[in-house]
Amino acid sequence: MQKPLRVPQLRPSISSVLTLGVGLLMLLAGIAFGFAMLSGRLNTVDLLRDRNDRIVSQLVERTELQLDPVQQHVEALRDRLESGRLGTNDIGRLTDYIVATLDGLPQVDALGLLRPNLAATRAERRDGHIVVRHGILSDLPNAGALLDEQKRQALANAMKPSSHWGQMLWSSELQQPLINLSTPVVRDGTFIGGLGAVVSLGTLSRLLEQGSVDGQSVSFILYDNRFVLAHPTLINHQYHLSAEQPMPTLDEIDDPILSRIWTGRTDVRMARAMLSVGGAHIVEAEGKRWIFVYRELHQYGNKPWLVGRYFPFDQIDTEVERLQWAAVVGGVSLVLSLLIAWRLGYLIRRPLLDISAAANRLRNLDFDTPPLGRTRLRELDDASQAINSANAALRWFGNYVPRKLVNRLVREGEDAVNVSKHRDVTVVFTDLVGFTAMSERLTAQETADLLNEHFALVTACIEAEGGIVDKFIGDAVMAMWGAIKRDEDHAVHACAAVRAIGMAMAADNARRLMLGKPILRMRVGIHSGPVVIGNIGAPGRINFTVVGDTVNTAQRLEQLGHDHMNDIDQFIALASAETVEAARLDPPPPPVGLLHVKGRVAPIEVYRLVRRP
Repeated sequence: MQKPLRVPQLRPSISSVLTLGVGLLMLLAGIAFGFAMLSGRLNTVDLLRDRNDRIVSQLVERTELQLDPVQQHVEALRDRLESGRLGTNDIGRLTDYIVATLDGLPQVDALGLLRPNLAATRAERRDGHIVVRHGILSDLPNAGALLDEQKRQALANAMKPSSHWGQMLWSSELQQPLINLSTPVVRDGTFIGGLGAVVSLGTLSRLLEQGSVDGQSVSFILYDNRFVLAHPTLINHQYHLSAEQPMPTLDEIDDPILSRIWTGRTDVRMARAMLSVGGAHIVEAEGKRWIFVYRELHQYGNKPWLVGRYFPFDQIDTEVERLQWAAVVGGVSLVLSLLIAWRLGYLIRRPLLDISAAANRLRNLDFDTPPLGRTRLRELDDASQAINSANAALRWFGNYVPRKLVNRLVREGEDAVNVSKHRDVTVVFTDLVGFTAMSERLTAQETADLLNEHFALVTACIEAEGGIVDKFIGDAVMAMWGAIKRDEDHAVHACAAVRAIGMAMAADNARRLMLGKPILRMRVGIHSGPVVIGNIGAPGRINFTVVGDTVNTAQRLEQLGHDHMNDIDQFIALASAETVEAARLDPPPPPVGLLHVKGRVAPIEVYRLVRRP
């Protein structure tokens, strides 16, 4: 019977594949460049339109991202005052909340509460620091008028007075105008004051300056199309401003291009072809043509804001010239890429063949082969040296283990072997007091967030002292010292970690009290002694852990803390005499006494290691 004709399988070399692949990619890129040349100026205009749309959208978004969070944070503080969770006369807590709010809003220059008697509690940003002030608001002459307006709004809309961006204010201290947000505070139908936040023109101008992409494009914000609200020159330039005229006009601004935004209009149709939304036009100034792109905002006061940017018109010609040069460079790159791809394929192919042959020899446990040579390609050189190292290690391994047995293990694999041992360790159990009742008042997400924050705090203290978190059990933590690596001072490190947990819990509870959250209370049990350590479990479900009486005693000590913890105690840690002795504590902690522990016949001596209010 005639055998069927066997068609040889095509297996091209790496150099051929790289050369062909890169060549095709570069050819496609050349075709794309050709179409770019044909479309030329039209494509450039489309690109500029998309870019200009993004520029204006980014300017608007950047402005909104800076001012909208101010309104959100101020309204959150207002809600706290109106609900009674924060009192207007509780100066300490009120100051803390105002400072915390201002610290989270770097774009805000000042934030404060103005009471009906013009007594103010406010925080201001000065030279990178936050300064708190109390007293009658004297540096704002129209403060009384602003307060009357807020009261009128509160009475007109008693259900939910809204915050709003008001007229520009003049600061005699800063010698510049302030963009202000105000909201009335009403509790039980009574007007109790007004909250206000201000942003200076310098701050808003610095915001726009961050968006500049080159030295010729300039961003700006106009107020009522006549006054300059934000501009790079407003950061350091000294303009003659006053309460009667808090902002420079277009004629006064130190920018001859921007000053002609409305007087030098030439070709609106061409400019609008470069911007799909908003407004645009071209201006002749300083011997050149300039494109203005802008968009109006109406949510920040009774006058519209015009947010925009201008840039030279000759950027269009520059873009076309770039496309022409790109086509030339693309053709040259195509030829060079083919040559480079062929050379790279050759450099990669040779060491890969050598590595493949060496790996086959290792699979057959043929260790008596010369080492692989070095190569200039780092990854392939690392692989070659790894093969050489493995070959050297297996050569020594082959001197002690029969090669036939190793060959069989390589072919069939080897199951994990559980090797257990006895070792003296220190085990710590922690548990939150009353967490079950607390979690019933929280949502599932709030419960998970609380536990994650708590476990992160406890784990950091444990790992800082070389301990290992064995497992999390509900709201409890089991940790151990001296298990994986022998540690003669395992009790010392465990006690240090428990003290660190106590201090961290005290600091965290202080923070929670400031935020109006309930505090957490914790019990800790510590015991040292022998355990069995190893991989415990069933095949496919094995844990590295410790078991024995030491583990049980540590958990029982934690539970005993319930009987020795007062209602005012936030943290208690009970340690056995074995741990206190092994930790060499000097002076020793106060003893609790001989206590009976479940599972043990004789009582054990217990000490109170940490007790914090």
